[in-house]
Order: sequence, then structure tokens, then C-alpha cells
Amino acid sequence: MDSLTENLMITNKLLFDTLLSDLADQDIKRVIIGINWTLVETALGCGLAHTPRRDDPGCQTISTAGELTDLGLMEAAMLVRSENPMEVAIGMAAINASYNQYTLKASDKNGLDAFTDIDGPVTVIGRFPGLTERIRNLRVIEREPREGEYGEKDTAKLLPESAGVIITSSALVNGSAGELLELAKNTRVCMVGPSTPFASGLFDLGVDYLAGTIVTDIEGMAIAVAQGGAVKALKPFGTFKTLSREPG
Repeated sequence: MDSLTENLMITNKLLFDTLLSDLADQDIKRVIIGINWTLVETALGCGLAHTPRRDDPGCQTISTAGELTDLGLMEAAMLVRSENPMEVAIGMAAINASYNQYTLKASDKNGLDAFTDIDGPVTVIGRFPGLTERIRNLRVIEREPREGEYGEKDTAKLLPESAGVIITSSALVNGSAGELLELAKNTRVCMVGPSTPFASGLFDLGVDYLAGTIVTDIEGMAIAVAQGGAVKALKPFGTFKTLSREPG
């Protein structure tokens, strides 16, 4: 954690201001809103974002349905400021289409490996298969916790006392990312998942690792998203990459 980040209050507004500041406008080729994932495609990249549940607070229909490809990428990205979570997902997917370009150079290493050598507790926001076997002292926070997991009410206590924090990038869509990063100051932080933008500006906001997906087969990915595929169904059509604050 550098002194600049330590003196900042991390908020969703600051996060989105940072992400939007480096965007270059492009034409949008395709928008798909699947039951699990939202996809925005341009000529240079494809962005994914987690689709909110239809019964999440504030979710409404998309008033511009059928016209989304008429928007420029910047206009679509600005939807992250919407009060409608469905539009936020479109905006986040548009942001990711800008950053997660097909030609992006990133490491093939798994950013989560940086947490296997931590002696203190590691707290993960969201349930990820296989993590408990890979990382010692893992504590899982979930909206609907299972036995041995923690609920969202425990977040404010667990994150500041953690040595490492792993945050599902779906938090960028559900509105919790700013608060989570603020609570995770002075810890090792990774944002992970298909919703992750490979935006180096996030390193200035306390993130150490960005672990996400670069699409390698756009047609296969589009079909998987449109047909309601979950993370497992997306894997054949993308490659997992990591950007780190300190390259290597």
C-alpha cells in the first residue's frame, strides 16, 4: 500500500472515474445479456460482466434494448453510473471490452498463487472452487453462507484484520467494490473473475493483482453467454491471465 492510496477514501465513484478515464471510444459490434453473464464485443476486445439477479434491488428492464449497439463504447461504459444494476452490468462489460483486448500482454501465472505463502488469514469475497485446498487460513464470505463460511455482516470485521483479500470482480457490478477495497487497505489484494478489467489504474487504488479472462473464441463465448453458461461453460472460449502491480 503506497502513501497515495493510504490517504484516499476508496469509493465506487473513484473506482469508476479511474476506469473511465483511460477509455478510448469504439464502435460496439454486439451486446448479449445472458442469465449469468453480460457480454460486449468490439473489433478489438470482448468484455464480460456478471449479470445481476432479476430480483436484485433496483433491477429493471433495459429501456434502450435493441439499440445498445448504436451506442459508442464510451456511452455504454457510462452506464456503470446507472441506478439500474442491469445497466451497470452493460457498462462494466463495455469497460472490460476496452481493457481486455485480444492482444493484451499479461502473465499466464495464476494471481491467486500469490496468496499461498501468506501466514496470516486470507479472506475471499465469493466462493471459488478449490481455493480451500490451495490457500491456508482461508475465510469465505458469501451472501448465503454455508457451514464454516461467514456472512456479509462479518465483512467489516474480517477484511481489516486479513493478511490477504481476494475479491470477486462481480463486486464492481453489485456496488460493493469500493467499500471492500477501502476495508482491505494495507492487505495484499487480488480482484478475480471474468468481470475483472485489466486496468493498471486499479493498482493506484490498492489492488495488487488482476486475474481475469481474455476471450480467445468470440463466437463460442457469445453462444455460451446467450445460452446461460456459468463460469465453467466460459472456460473453453477464453484464457486466464494475470496483471500484477509488480511485473513478473
